[in-house]
Parts: sequence; structure tokens; C-alpha cells
Amino acid sequence: MNVKKNIMDLQGDIKWIQNELNDVKDPDFIAAIKNMLQYRRKVSEPSYELTEEQKDILDQRLEDHKANPASGRSWSAVKSDLRAKYGV
Repeated sequence: MNVKKNIMDLQGDIKWIQNELNDVKDPDFIAAIKNMLQYRRKVSEPSYELTEEQKDILDQRLEDHKANPASGRSWSAVKSDLRAKYGV
């Protein structure tokens, strides 16, 4: 129930913010809000860049898999081994 209340509070807050923004005429304030939203998007979207060496390793693994697709293991088998080894 607490999660439901938080969602309802969030929805109300969003609606209030939207209504308030409709009345804003200050370009500096709008720019500040825009910057905050752009920053939020930038930090919330993971950005992964692989090195050339990592790309080569992945390419080789993909080629190995294509050459012998039955050589891999199922995810459930891998999870089971990890749980047994690390207790997770």
C-alpha cells in the first residue's frame, strides 16, 4: 500500500509541476529546468563504450558460438553454478 501511496503522490506532484510550468514566463527559469532534465537524462542513460580489444573478444566469441552453437551452457546451469560457488 505504501508503494501505491508514493505513486499517487508522485502523479500528483507531476501534475502540479506541469500546471505550474504552464504559467512560467521567465526564460532563465525554463533554461534551468531544461538543463536539469537534460542532465537527468544523461546520467540515467547508461553509456557503455567498449575498447577495440573488448570488441574483438566479443566478435571472436560470437564467431565461436556460430561455429558451434551447442557448446554453450544454459543460463539456468550458469546460475546454479554461481549459487553453489558464491551462495548468491
